[in-house]
Amino acid sequence: MKVAVVGCGGIGSVAVCALLENGVDVLCIEGSRDAAEKLTQNGVRLSGKKGEHHKKVKAVVGFNGERFDLIVTAVKNNVLRDVFIEAGRHLTKNGFIITLENGIQVLDLHEEFPEIPVVPGVVGYNSIMIEHGRYEVTSEGGITIGQLNSEIDVDLDAVRRVFSPLISIDITANIVGVLWAKLLIVCGVTGLGGVSGLRVGDLLRLKVARKLFYDIVTEGVKVARRLGIRIEKFRGGINPTGFRNDGGFPSFVKYMILRIIGKKYKDLKSNIHHSIERGEKTEVDYLNGAVVEKGKMAGVSTPVNKAVVTVTKEIESGIRQMTAENLYLIREIAGKD
Repeated sequence: MKVAVVGCGGIGSVAVCALLENGVDVLCIEGSRDAAEKLTQNGVRLSGKKGEHHKKVKAVVGFNGERFDLIVTAVKNNVLRDVFIEAGRHLTKNGFIITLENGIQVLDLHEEFPEIPVVPGVVGYNSIMIEHGRYEVTSEGGITIGQLNSEIDVDLDAVRRVFSPLISIDITANIVGVLWAKLLIVCGVTGLGGVSGLRVGDLLRLKVARKLFYDIVTEGVKVARRLGIRIEKFRGGINPTGFRNDGGFPSFVKYMILRIIGKKYKDLKSNIHHSIERGEKTEVDYLNGAVVEKGKMAGVSTPVNKAVVTVTKEIESGIRQMTAENLYLIREIAGKD
C-alpha cells in the first residue's frame, strides 16, 4: 500500500508514525518547502501519551503526479476543499481518501464530489506541534471511521491493520452521527477558547463558559435531530447529547464531566486560539458556523453558535481582543441575559 499524508501537524504526525511502524510506504505532503525540508531532515518525533517514537520520513510539496492507494488529509478546514479535489486526482484505481479534520465539511464534499471515494475519520486523540518534526501527544484515543457510500468497496479492516496498534481504529455504521458528536464538542471548547483566550482548564472553571457550552450543544443537537441524524459518541470522546439543556445528564454530572475534561486538558489552547495568536484565519465558519448554516436549512434557531462566529470574526479583524469578557458578550448577543 502506498500512502500520502497531507498535513503533518499534530494529528497527521501520529498517523504517519502509525503507518511507518507497520512498514507502509508513506509520503508526507506539506504546503511549504520549509516545512517539507525540516520534516525530511529531522523526521517525525513523538512524545507523550503514546510513548516515544522517531521515524525518518520523506516530505515534499504537492503530489508531484504520483498516485496513492490511500491519501490521509489532516489539514485545516479552510484549505480542505482544494486538498480534497487535488487528492482525488492522485488516487489509484481502487484508492480512497481518509479525512481527519474536525467538523462536517466532508459531508458537503462527498455530496459535491460523489465520484471521489472518501472514508471520514473522527480523531479521539490530541497532539500538538512543538515545531515541524516534534510533536507531543497530550491524550490517548483512536480514530473512528465509517463509509458514506456502501457502493464504494473499501476494506475498512485493512485500514485498521495498517494503523494499529499505535492508533486503534473503530468502525461505525453511523459515521455521520459520530462526525456531529465531535463537531459539537469542538464547537463548545474550541469556539469559546478562541474568543476568551483561555486555556481549556481555565475556561471550564467558569460557570458562564459551562452554560454557553450547554447552549452550543443544545442548539447543535436540535439541528441534528431535525435533519434526522442520530448523534453517536466517538472513540476517546463522549456523546454531547448528555450536555443539552432540555434533558441529558443531571446538572451535577455535567459539571463533574466538564471539570474532569478541564483538568485533563488544562494547559491546552484551542485551535481557534492558536490561529488568532498567529494572525491566521480561523476555522470558525466550519465549526460553529456549520451549526448555524445547517440550522438555517433545518429551520432551527442557533443564536449562541451565531454569536460565537460573530465575536470570533471581530477578533480576527482586530475590532476586539481575546478576553474572558467575550463570554458574557456572547450571552448578551444571543439574548441569553
